[in-house]
Amino acid sequence: MTVLGHLDQHPGINPPDFSAIVTAISDDSIEMDKTFYYPKGGGQPADKGIISTDSFECTVIDVAKSESVFHYIDGINGELSVGNQISCRIDTEWRNQLSAMHTAQHLISALANEEWGADTVGNQIGFDRTRIDLKFDNRDDFDAIHLEELVNNEIKNNLLVRMDFRDSRDLMDDPLVRVNMDRMPPNIDVWRTISIGDLDVCPCAGTHVPRTGMIDAVKISKVKSKGAGKLRVCLLYTSPS
Repeated sequence: MTVLGHLDQHPGINPPDFSAIVTAISDDSIEMDKTFYYPKGGGQPADKGIISTDSFECTVIDVAKSESVFHYIDGINGELSVGNQISCRIDTEWRNQLSAMHTAQHLISALANEEWGADTVGNQIGFDRTRIDLKFDNRDDFDAIHLEELVNNEIKNNLLVRMDFRDSRDLMDDPLVRVNMDRMPPNIDVWRTISIGDLDVCPCAGTHVPRTGMIDAVKISKVKSKGAGKLRVCLLYTSPS
C-alpha cells in the first residue's frame, strides 16, 4: 500500500522547533534522520529556516525531496559533522502565509468549479501572490469579481479545514472531490486529503490553515488568457490574521 503524505509531518501553521541527527553533508545541503521542513511540491515553495548547534549555524533556503530530503543551505558559520545533533527552526511567518495562500487556492479552485465547471490545471503558490490556471467549457462566462466575492464570503464563514487520510476508491465516489482521480498516480492507495467545510475535498500534501477565517481577504488582481478555454487567475494576498 502506498500513502501520499504524512498526517504528523506538515500539519500547517506555527511549526514547532525540532531536533535531528545529521546523516549526510555536502557543500550546499544537509540530510537528517527526520525532518519537518516542507519540501517544495504541489505548487508550494519549500520551507525556510535555521539549523544550528552550539558551534554551527546556517540558513535553510530550499528543501527538495527525491530519494532523501535535501535541505539546501547558505550563510554557513562554523563546522558540522555527520552524527551531530542539530536544532532546527522553521520560519513561522513564511510557513503560515504559504499555508493561508494554499488554502485560498483551494477555495478559488473549488468555487470556480462550482460556478462554471472549471478545472484547475495548474497553480503556483507564492508568499504574497498566487496564480491558478483554470480550464473552462466556456471561459466567457467567468466573472472575476463574482469569484472574488464568493471566496471572501467563505473566508468570512470561517469554515473548518480538516486533514485526514482517504482511500482512493472512496475519493472517486465523493462529489466534493473536484479533481479527476483517474488522472492521479495509480500507485497511490491512500491519499492525504484536505477538506474545507462541506465545500471541497482535495488530495493534497501541502500545508493549510485550520479555518478559512484565518485567511485575510483576497483580491483577484489579473486574469490572463492561457490559450483555448484557459484563464490564469492571479490572486493577491497580504498576511494571515
